[in-house]
Amino acid sequence: SAFAWSSADYKSYYPAVTSDFIFLKLSNSTLEKNYDESGWIKLIKHKEKEIFSTRTEEKGIDFAIIVVDAPSKINHILNLLNLQEKKWYKPQMQLPLLWSGRVIMHVDMNAFFPACEEIRNPSLKGKPHAVIMTPEKEGTITRGAVASCSYEARKYGVRSAMSLIKAKELCPDLILKPVDKQYYGKISRQVMMLLEEYADILEQTSIDEAYMDCTSKVIEQQKQSLLHCTTSPPKEEEKDKEKAVENHKTNSNFSIEGYAQKIKDSIKQQCDGLLCSIGVATTKSAAKIASDFKKPDGLTIVYSQNLLHFLEPLEVDRVAGIGIKTTQTLKEMGINTIGQLAKYDVQKLITAFGKKNGLWMWRVAIGEDNEQVLPREDNLSLSTEQTLQKPAKDKGVILEYLINELVDDIYDRIKRRGYEFKTVGVKLMKTDFTVETRETTFSNYKDSKESIVDVLESLLEKFKVGTVDNDDEHSKKDITPIRKVGIKVSNLSKKDKVILPSQKTLFDYL
Repeated sequence: SAFAWSSADYKSYYPAVTSDFIFLKLSNSTLEKNYDESGWIKLIKHKEKEIFSTRTEEKGIDFAIIVVDAPSKINHILNLLNLQEKKWYKPQMQLPLLWSGRVIMHVDMNAFFPACEEIRNPSLKGKPHAVIMTPEKEGTITRGAVASCSYEARKYGVRSAMSLIKAKELCPDLILKPVDKQYYGKISRQVMMLLEEYADILEQTSIDEAYMDCTSKVIEQQKQSLLHCTTSPPKEEEKDKEKAVENHKTNSNFSIEGYAQKIKDSIKQQCDGLLCSIGVATTKSAAKIASDFKKPDGLTIVYSQNLLHFLEPLEVDRVAGIGIKTTQTLKEMGINTIGQLAKYDVQKLITAFGKKNGLWMWRVAIGEDNEQVLPREDNLSLSTEQTLQKPAKDKGVILEYLINELVDDIYDRIKRRGYEFKTVGVKLMKTDFTVETRETTFSNYKDSKESIVDVLESLLEKFKVGTVDNDDEHSKKDITPIRKVGIKVSNLSKKDKVILPSQKTLFDYL
């Protein structure tokens, strides 16, 4: 069955009904081009009389479906139809937003190089200091450029890529440290290893930035949350009852914000106080923009239903990949904001910037950037993990499980794929679902199973776990049991890999 409305050019023409019902959508454009609401209702009533008079075996139209753009119009339509008005419930508080689409996070470590220096020398905290790209050693630095600086130094106007002379003019008391690439890299690996535990896919884009696709892990956490909502708190001994109930409440209230905050807290706790800013969105480009919104120690969540509103007022150069030259060209075209870019003719963008770039920036502006999070080849890792049959607090039990249940599996996979490795890590998940990781890196590549086994005990020493002969019952009570364990090997390299010359970075010229 079907019906047809007239075009906007013929107001006097009304629908030809070929079924027993009428569907009418009263949009703003419909009302502007044709009748107002009362005019359309009169048409429906007139059509019903017409059908009733011509159908000898029918009573007329069975029903009419009328769709309007806003709830406020519904009672107006009901009045025109001589029907009872509806009373609408107005919630006293805003309903929570629901997440729809991918969960993409961009993690940006705040003032990473200076923060690493503060880990090594805590006396630097709260002082203006900078890491300098220079061939000179600490204490004798007289030339170079600023690689990064503390937020205290930024208050004086000191910025990255600024000459040392200019930086010292702005901040005479600026404390100088030479770049220590190896040291920063070590801490970066620790951060990235931790991030991998929260991500389905991790794409490290620099020493202090990474994208995370957390979609599957978030879905799993949501399932866990729903499960906890439909079950009672686990039965525990009386002394642990309050803690068990609290854990149950925590696991029952999952949110995107909570998941991202957990990542931030884990980095701060396990990486000596390092701070980061995280942006969460359904696209990589929006997540990157969001991570720049609040610094330091920021968290910005952009829900899909708010994405276009979030992007609309921002300058086009906030999009990673739109540089100075492209920004200037866009401004000459009358495009200053991402909102203006979204409304611009995509064919004209393609003509100006080429099909690939023109279409890409337009899709970013309309919130449909579907670029995938992809792991970098030089950050490949392999891992294996298993849930313990019974939660354990004892280090010996955990060590035995790692050696007997996981080592053979991870080593077989390394061997099958022809890898050698430099880094071995251990992951422990507690019964409250918090995750901790520890790792160690060899000076040279290894390819033996013994190399993995030999470091497991020393890695476990870095966790807060108990021992069988520990008589301190109070200490045991404070230790949260371990429910899942894992081993990870990273810094992988193919044994037969041909080493090609790599693109040099600024660090290579120091």
